[in-house]
Amino acid sequence: MLNILRKFSWLKRISIMVIIAPFALLWGEVYTRILVPQNVDSKMNIYASDPVIGFTYKPNASTYEKGREYNALYRINSLGLRDREYGPKQKGIFRVLLLGDSFSVSHGLPIEDSLSRQLERALQEVANIDGVPVKFEVINAAAGGYSPYNYWKAYSRWAPVFDPDVVIVGLSPDDYDSTNAWSNYLIEDGDTLAIYRDGETPQKGGGSLVRQLRKWLSWNSEFYILLRNFLYYNEISGRVSMWFAAKEEAQINQLQQFITPQPESITQSWKASFSYLDKLHEATANDNVSLLMISIPLKDEIDYTQFQRTLAASGLNQSQTDINQPLKEISNYCNARNIPLFDPRPAIKARHLEDPCYFVYDGHWVAEGIRVATASIAKQWRDLRLPPWDKYATLNKSQKLN
Repeated sequence: MLNILRKFSWLKRISIMVIIAPFALLWGEVYTRILVPQNVDSKMNIYASDPVIGFTYKPNASTYEKGREYNALYRINSLGLRDREYGPKQKGIFRVLLLGDSFSVSHGLPIEDSLSRQLERALQEVANIDGVPVKFEVINAAAGGYSPYNYWKAYSRWAPVFDPDVVIVGLSPDDYDSTNAWSNYLIEDGDTLAIYRDGETPQKGGGSLVRQLRKWLSWNSEFYILLRNFLYYNEISGRVSMWFAAKEEAQINQLQQFITPQPESITQSWKASFSYLDKLHEATANDNVSLLMISIPLKDEIDYTQFQRTLAASGLNQSQTDINQPLKEISNYCNARNIPLFDPRPAIKARHLEDPCYFVYDGHWVAEGIRVATASIAKQWRDLRLPPWDKYATLNKSQKLN
């Protein structure tokens, strides 16, 4: 082919390539769909504006969240939560309101494997063994993109609806960032078109033509997804792209909450996030509702090899980081306010050595990671005699709930 092209002028060569390119791309698309099918990206147009939280899911919406390693159904209930339907709380029901971000809503996983469902099962199992006569309901009020600001607002939004006995917040190292505080969201047909604050005029933006084209291809072309996955996740090209990202400080931004000494900007960001958690703490205390927190680890905190790769890509060295720094921040905050904090890290680390607890490329935890975490949390919950165990400390196994 190249020898034939050399016989023509540059103009003719370009013309021939322009003519051939569509057929080559079409062949690539057909080849990919038949022999190496890929999951195209889902549009995830299932969001709705909310006057209290900022945004939530669109009631009764349904879509699939697709990626290289997952194809998970998102079915939203009539209230706008990724969960089952709930009626008024009945006698014997112990309700836990789960607040958090993509880790808590369980990105990439079916609802049966989610944090809310697995925590519900783990708590029920321990309660049944101990003879605590309650039925647990863990309500999934989390959403991807939420921050501590949204956790506070989500409690005020959902507490009157569900009358929870306990509120539990999934906190990750990324929760230092609450820059979306007081934001409004312009959402049409489930798509977020603009984010703005009071007094601002929302400006709809679809991005550049290149960005719009990339989005369209990611939604429609399996061949594009195959090429993108190769470029993003191939060992060689991945290292090159991560190196360039590091030079642009993108990777450093991912690690900035681990940098030591801690940058002043991160210190101030944690301070802002904790101020919203203080508001949540005050609100739950006023309602006589127990507030608990889970320190959710990122993959870098569990997988040493992964962390070393991220370090290498960032241009930082080990002495410039403290992998436990976000955990220390969260622990110090909770200890100062007597908020029980669950840390599933030891259990997840031990299990991850035998069976992966996180997606390979995505970085969120998989069903096994959540299973190990929730089993650890349920035991810690019982050992600390937190509600409802505080009221049933004298019960024995003969009084077990059937």
